[in-house]
Amino acid sequence: MAPSTSFFAPFSPGPTKPFDRKWAAHLLRRTGFGANPAAIDSAVQLGLEDTVEQLFRDLPEEQSQYDQLFETLNCQFANFTDTGTSQAWWLHRMLTTANPFREKLTLFWHGHFATSINKVEDTQLMLRQIGLLRQHAWGDFRTLIHAVAKDAAMIVWLDNESNTKEHPNENFAREVMELFTCGIGNYTEKDVRAAARAFSGWHRDGINFAFNAEVHDTDVKQFLGKRGRFDGGDILDILLAQPATPKFIATKLLKFFATPDPAPEVIAEATDVLNRGHLNIKWFLRELFLSDYFLSDACYRKQVASPIEFLVGTLRTWKVRKPTAEHLDSLSAMGQELLAPPNVKGWDGGRKWINSSTLAGRVEFAEDIANLNAGDNPWSPHLPLEELVPAELNTPQTVVGRLVEIVFQGEIPGATRKEFEEFIVQNEEGPQLETFRDDLGFRQDRTRQLLAIMWGLPEYQAI
Repeated sequence: MAPSTSFFAPFSPGPTKPFDRKWAAHLLRRTGFGANPAAIDSAVQLGLEDTVEQLFRDLPEEQSQYDQLFETLNCQFANFTDTGTSQAWWLHRMLTTANPFREKLTLFWHGHFATSINKVEDTQLMLRQIGLLRQHAWGDFRTLIHAVAKDAAMIVWLDNESNTKEHPNENFAREVMELFTCGIGNYTEKDVRAAARAFSGWHRDGINFAFNAEVHDTDVKQFLGKRGRFDGGDILDILLAQPATPKFIATKLLKFFATPDPAPEVIAEATDVLNRGHLNIKWFLRELFLSDYFLSDACYRKQVASPIEFLVGTLRTWKVRKPTAEHLDSLSAMGQELLAPPNVKGWDGGRKWINSSTLAGRVEFAEDIANLNAGDNPWSPHLPLEELVPAELNTPQTVVGRLVEIVFQGEIPGATRKEFEEFIVQNEEGPQLETFRDDLGFRQDRTRQLLAIMWGLPEYQAI
């Protein structure tokens, strides 16, 4: 019996629950990095369906521009063999792309197919893998998993270069089942050994996949109840046909985009949706984002922002000007480094993002960014406060109202708002209402201090 479709029923806006700024901001935070006022207003005007369709738009001209910029910078102004430079390059794309959803989904796959520069030790291979994940981000999972299995960085990462018929290496065979497709409990150790034999000879030649027929095991193999002279591609196809695979992938997508603790009945329905879409990621996510479930309290503000989401969302929303490479230490202090997941499972995420050390990293970043003020110097790092908080707003109520709308989309209790209004006019000598009203410099200094506090609050960490 097919599961109920109540969770994935299309969202129907109405007088009591319109697709307003609250839900538009929710959609944009989850599918991108932050939600600035102009983007929220645009989404409300477009409506839910058109906004979701725009998420999946291809921008070939943008890819061409990034390719040209990379070629211009490479070895002329930047050394992309350096890990930090390569990390900064991807961060730059997240900060500047016209379609942050593709980068957000690429980040998801980077955590799913977790591969680290610390072992691969080749930034070219790592950036090529990120490009592969970006290319197939919302396509057919079948195509993606076959491409990843032949990716040079993955071959190095999981030791398939040493996998031969005489000495089968089980690392990739194990992880392709445990972490990439069906999950623990849906295969045996015999299946791992059989799969390793099937992937023998799947090596590389520099940056490209190279099949070494001389060391490939061509004998008959028994795998997940099937028997044949399987190679790696056959193993992947058998795994893709397992009922556990769509459930495993649907669950991970739900946890990343919807809620960290989806109920079993939600997972069951999501599995059915992914199955009916033949493992097409775009079809699945489109149904999710258009669903009544996604636009409900079950998912709203239930995610803890990852360091990348926190940092990139803040910088994009406030149009911060600062060299990208200078943010890498902040990300590390918050517990996340691009191109360097901590292990084969990727980042744990959720509440584990926050501890005393990483929270201090977030607060330090917030204070640093809030205090960026280059004045009239176009060459220095700058937070253009005046663009989003105009000078004509000169009362504590109007300034705080504007900040609350941008940072929290208006969702702050009245008592907290009152505390903000009292704080923003204070200095060491007490309330300075007239100075706040008449002195733009004083007003902006206090606004920056309050902004740093807002960014450090738990309410801002929830997306």
